[in-house]
Amino acid sequence: MSAVSFSSWNGKIIDNRTGKAARVDAGVPTMLGDKSFTALMGWNGLVVSGAANIPSLALGYLREARKLSCGECSVCSIGIDRIAALLEGLIAGRGKKQDVAEIERVARGVMELSKCNFGRASAVTPVLDAVRYYKDDFLALATGKKGTTSPYKTAVTAPCIEACPARLDIPGYIELIRNNKFDESLDLIRKRCILPGVIGRACTHPCEEACIRNGIDETLAIRLLKRAAADNDLASGGGALKKPTAERPEKVAIVGAGPAGLAAAYHLRRMGYQVTIFEAFPKGGGMAAVGIPDYRLPKNILEHETRLIRELGADIQYNRKITKLDMDELTAQGFKAVFLGVGAHEGTRMGCKGEDAGYEGFVDGAVFLRDLALGKPVEPKGKVVIVGGGNVAMDCARSCLRLGFKDVEILYRRTRKEMPARAEEIDEALEEGVKIRYLVAPVSVLADGNRVKGLECIRMKLGEPDSSGRRRPVPVKGSEFKVKADMVIPAIGQKPELGFAGDVLQVTGWGTIEVNPETLRTNLEGVFAGGDCVSGPATLIEALDAGNRVARSIDAYLQGRTFEPEMSFKGIDVKAQRALGHVDACPQEKVSLLEPKERVKSFAEVEAPYSDATAMKEANRCLRCYRLVVWE
Repeated sequence: MSAVSFSSWNGKIIDNRTGKAARVDAGVPTMLGDKSFTALMGWNGLVVSGAANIPSLALGYLREARKLSCGECSVCSIGIDRIAALLEGLIAGRGKKQDVAEIERVARGVMELSKCNFGRASAVTPVLDAVRYYKDDFLALATGKKGTTSPYKTAVTAPCIEACPARLDIPGYIELIRNNKFDESLDLIRKRCILPGVIGRACTHPCEEACIRNGIDETLAIRLLKRAAADNDLASGGGALKKPTAERPEKVAIVGAGPAGLAAAYHLRRMGYQVTIFEAFPKGGGMAAVGIPDYRLPKNILEHETRLIRELGADIQYNRKITKLDMDELTAQGFKAVFLGVGAHEGTRMGCKGEDAGYEGFVDGAVFLRDLALGKPVEPKGKVVIVGGGNVAMDCARSCLRLGFKDVEILYRRTRKEMPARAEEIDEALEEGVKIRYLVAPVSVLADGNRVKGLECIRMKLGEPDSSGRRRPVPVKGSEFKVKADMVIPAIGQKPELGFAGDVLQVTGWGTIEVNPETLRTNLEGVFAGGDCVSGPATLIEALDAGNRVARSIDAYLQGRTFEPEMSFKGIDVKAQRALGHVDACPQEKVSLLEPKERVKSFAEVEAPYSDATAMKEANRCLRCYRLVVWE
């Protein structure tokens, strides 16, 4: 990082102005990387590394802060305008010494009286620091001598934005819902999430874990608010997506109509490119379509959002499985770039005896859910055992209950604390009657002839943490036992099927496609890849973000530009701030769920939606925790 002559970041004062600037850890946002700066103002303070025009930077910060001020509490918007006007007067040579004191007075008023977190903690914090510690620079402008202004750069984030893989402007779209602007909210969501109805139901919502309200009362229901915007649109007939302003002649081929492929198609079409998607299944959505049961994600939601992308002009060719990556053929068809978003649909092995024997009644979890989604009949058995602790395992178990299985049990080799499935998924499974046996691992598949009859298992204990950070399960010698089952469903993970790529595509040791982490380019000219086939099984929102990024990368490639990755705040504790102010406790608005005994009777959606009024009420809980950084 740059040498620091002064820093007030996070309230920690480092003052080297009387001597040589020192390279110290001031907690400066590392989103700047190795880029040098002379001064930086952000939500948490002021950092100076060289000769800087502090009054000019303060004015720049206020101008950017004004854009983020919602204007609903006048003390913030009017206060920022007042301070900016005073600074403009000082820089123009019209100011007086008392104006400097007035800046401090108004700034403190903004912090004390603003309603939201942005006004109380971010809008003027570094400006106050600047006036306090660089007062002579401001007073020098009160002599009638004109100052100067300098260009600056700016970036905006929030704790929830940083936690979201797709970096949605969460405070922005929530604010629009609060003001009953559902259509505008949806437009903002779609800039980075083209499947709002899907993600609003099936997202793992890491944004909620980062929500500042977690430390006050309850997290904001961000996922449900996203769903509310999407459901409002669907209820009103579902408006069309905005068409590209101009068409381009270049053709792009996309392999796979999962979240990554659909997101890439949307953004490329908005840029005007001619897009063709080759999809192996008879429907779009990837794992969202063939891996998530209707009780979590009704078919009509995904069908609607996929149809909108087709109506935008993307040519989606279903039942078109690519068996060979033939670049000569694709080039001959006029495609200038190819995106591989094939997902990870092949189940991984448990590593136990007999799992490859082809026993009747032994079905991989991903295959089980896929067959169910595609309408293949499943005959319910007496007892089914599912091996695994992720969302796929929960979906398999809960689906089996709905199909009529009498006894459904999950075996997991760790404890509940280590289960990767969403907590609410586990809770709902238990409510519905699913049994979970912890610290158990299969050793071999038991069969009677060609028919599975159970598993031989061994008890486990937790040892030291492994690479995932979870404690490694260790077998307990001599603890073997048998579990009877009429059906066994392993659901311990998936991997990509890359047989189509032959040996021309570089893959990693994990069996995923190797790409440049920034551009998502493969070793083949004009070929890009992203989503689960690159990352391994991940979340829908992560796959969707890969599609967002690859669209920008393909555009840069086709236009002969250098790809510029988006600025990131990774590694920064954006939750940290010097003051929050008083916030009234206000519990989250809840939605109702079907009663467990009713859930298991069908695949009807379990979770009820917000009404518009309830969504607006919940949106009002948002603290607008924008984090603004301005530097020169």
